[in-house]
Amino acid sequence: MLDLNLGVMLIEAGIFLITMVLLKMWLFDPLVKFMDEREAKLKAELEMINKNTEETKELEEEIQTILQLARDDARRIVDEARKKATEEAERIKAVKVREIEDAKESLKLELKKQKEEILKELLKDKEEVKSLIENKIRNAA
Repeated sequence: MLDLNLGVMLIEAGIFLITMVLLKMWLFDPLVKFMDEREAKLKAELEMINKNTEETKELEEEIQTILQLARDDARRIVDEARKKATEEAERIKAVKVREIEDAKESLKLELKKQKEEILKELLKDKEEVKSLIENKIRNAA
């Protein structure tokens, strides 16, 4: 049947061991090294992504803070401008009301003077009309 030859078996075992050593040196070690390097590279990239994500979140928070401050400043500036505009409008209104009141008083004084002059003129004319009527009545009688 089968003859077992110890010499052939030892040679085959030696060839197998040499093949395994050569495969380990030329295939398995470089492949494991490549896989380890790839894993390290992926891990480094993942850490960088996580770091960048954290930095992005921090920057977004900072941007939101800056935008909120800008909105608050803009709101404050608009409120101040409205307040100043309202105060200026009130001041102008008060000046105009004062001018109108002064003009009204001036007009009242002018009308009072004109009234007095008209009354004086009417009284003067009254005396003339009275004397004319008296003369006509005397002449008629």
